Amino acid sequence: MTSTSFSSIQSQTSQSIASSIQAQMKEGQVIHGTIKQLFPNQMAEVQIGNQKIIAKLETPLKAGDAHFFQVTKSEPELQLKVVSGPLTTGNSISQQAQKLLQAMNLTKTTEMQAAIQFFLKEQIPISKELLVQVEQLLKQLPPDVSMKSALEAIQKMMELKIPLTKQLFESVISGKSTNGLLSIIDNFSQALQLDSSISSSTKNNLFQSLQKVAEPFRLPVAGSILGKLIEMIQNPQTSMSTKLSILQDLKGVAVLPSQATLTNLNPMLNQVSIPNSAGEFITQLLQSAPSEKVVVMEGLRNWVIDQTLLTSQQKNDILTLLKNTGQPLEVNNALVKVFAEQSQQAIFSKDSNGLSAKDHLISLLGKGPTSEAISQTLQHVATLSKNSNSIVYQQVIESEQTVMNQLNGKAFEHAMKDVLTSLGFSYEAKLSSNSEEVRQLASQLKPQLVELLQNQTISLPLKDQANQLLNRMNGLQILSSENGPQHQLLMQVPLEFLGKKMDATLEWNGRMKENGKIDSDFARIMFYLQLDSLEETVIDMQVQNRVVTISLFNNDTRLQPIANTFKDSLKDGLISIGYQLSGVFVKTFENHKLASQMKVKLPGIESQGVDIRI
Repeated sequence: MTSTSFSSIQSQTSQSIASSIQAQMKEGQVIHGTIKQLFPNQMAEVQIGNQKIIAKLETPLKAGDAHFFQVTKSEPELQLKVVSGPLTTGNSISQQAQKLLQAMNLTKTTEMQAAIQFFLKEQIPISKELLVQVEQLLKQLPPDVSMKSALEAIQKMMELKIPLTKQLFESVISGKSTNGLLSIIDNFSQALQLDSSISSSTKNNLFQSLQKVAEPFRLPVAGSILGKLIEMIQNPQTSMSTKLSILQDLKGVAVLPSQATLTNLNPMLNQVSIPNSAGEFITQLLQSAPSEKVVVMEGLRNWVIDQTLLTSQQKNDILTLLKNTGQPLEVNNALVKVFAEQSQQAIFSKDSNGLSAKDHLISLLGKGPTSEAISQTLQHVATLSKNSNSIVYQQVIESEQTVMNQLNGKAFEHAMKDVLTSLGFSYEAKLSSNSEEVRQLASQLKPQLVELLQNQTISLPLKDQANQLLNRMNGLQILSSENGPQHQLLMQVPLEFLGKKMDATLEWNGRMKENGKIDSDFARIMFYLQLDSLEETVIDMQVQNRVVTISLFNNDTRLQPIANTFKDSLKDGLISIGYQLSGVFVKTFENHKLASQMKVKLPGIESQGVDIRI
């Protein structure tokens, strides 16, 4: 999107932010207050923003007058010293700022005046040291960042108690931006291509990580290709020359073992497979003693019956085979057949153990001891598809179309999770997890960027682009915070698939219930999208007592009839998960004063319950 910040979202909580900061006044801070009532011993009731506090004044003052005060003591009682004379109600923020600058003996630079006016407007306590620090940050602003956006970032840093350092400031500025992450990634990729100072292995690893981000459906397509190729090998109608060609190609990229034959694709059936997979049952069947085979067979039968990835006919075929024979090779080949089919028909479906059809297929081929190994095998298939004969290339085209035809909510959920994992947004949180997840971290983009920036020999253009990309990731993490039961999460997801590109900016603000789960009865979800065809689009979904109202903001007036065609399916889908659809409304930005910069306060944003904005 072309907007520069989440200012509309952030402004909604500015008052609470101010109140929170005011409640923690420190010695040396300067505040604006009005004397509401005088008490003996120079005590007074002073109104500061929305708060009324009792403080001791160093000099007698007149009730009703407004002044700038400096906190001279905060404990055990608050003591205030007058910094300026009485301020009249006609004084503008600019005039008040000039008086305060003079009283504090500060230079009247453009940055200093902007800072002090902003703090006065937001009623945030200030100090001379703070203003000098903020002035220095504002003097180093990138050319594409406005003064207002920078000051809002500083306000957010103060709320989160983040040190006002240049590096953290740049991260927060970048995190607040809704400018597309795709463009930042593209710029980094171009700089990486031109850099000749880093090793080829480092460059290749970075490009592989970038490829994972750019192609979130690469592995589902590869799974569909593998399923089709295995199906062709097992099909009696396929010519022998075609079968042998496919077999050789799969051996060449280590998808099949070198000992594989057309009748026995996995001669080494006793290899370790991922838990709860079809391959694990075959291994158990092969390794079990004669006295244990009955138990293993019964477990396999129950597993087939409960397997949600298989159709009723496929289950019946497998169960009939199990009844007639218990030979591991025959059972393995039969399972390979059905999971090869389902790798094309149920691409984005997973069973109760979180495994997909392609996961089971690869486990049966002896290449799936871990999820990491399965992913690596699919990477090999994807490589094969770009460097192979016309037979395989035709399957690539057909598989891409198959994936496109199955794009649904699960598909996009897969894409978003895969992109976020590939980027490594939360890799720090996984450093203490199990060893397999830690090993996978090395292939994520963020830790590679951290390592790259430690290299003193990289070119300045590459260093600058790497910093920009890392700052965006860090900024989003910094701005994702929790305050008691209230949680905030910011994400940006660059989606690129099948020739289409989309930037999605997500903001989630939610309240947790006592059991640690989100209160899903009340919610607000917003999607800020930049699409190839529809361009800037905002989807605003509000939930009240599980009743859903959706507003779609876009300047194309032809969308209402198109949206109406999806109402019934949307209504049925919501009913199936316990929600009711109130309505779907298409609005233009201009007619509803929702500018592309999102600088207005959306109505109802402070409604009760969870507040989610994506």
